[in-house]
Amino acid sequence: MNKKFSIILFMSFAILGLTACTIKKPPKNLQIQASGTFDEKTFTFQVTSSLPKNAKLDFIIKDQDSKKSVYETTLVTDEKGAVDKRIAFVVGKQNLEGLILYKPEKQTKDIQSIYGKYGQNIRNNAFGYQIEKKDHENYSYIKLYGTFIKYGSLLKGGDVYFGEKPLKIEIGG
Repeated sequence: MNKKFSIILFMSFAILGLTACTIKKPPKNLQIQASGTFDEKTFTFQVTSSLPKNAKLDFIIKDQDSKKSVYETTLVTDEKGAVDKRIAFVVGKQNLEGLILYKPEKQTKDIQSIYGKYGQNIRNNAFGYQIEKKDHENYSYIKLYGTFIKYGSLLKGGDVYFGEKPLKIEIGG
């Protein structure tokens, strides 16, 4: 009788352990917002987010005409989930687009435990939410497009608007 009890107890713990491994975490809200300005020699931008401290965001500026990256860096959030950055960068007459990416695989284990190794715990209504297949898994990440809007042809500055899709700017008269 004691041996049967031990086997049943062992099987119960094994089943309980396997069940616990398959329990999905509920989706988490992930908010990332960004804005920026530029002048003749500098580009300044701010990011606010619901991310914890030390989350990593890829920041890329691409020339839309050549489709090549002209600037890339990794941003790291502070204790408030924010980034405030100023870089020496000449926009000039280039037709530029900015990108901000939250990629789950670049995060620490602590952050992955919140949003998932493949981003599977990111709520699908998050601003900039994207999903694709990676390693036969659904892979979710956040992608924001930055559109450079110049103040006018005589001024050398402007704003950068970050949204879920690039803005289409029509020049009219």
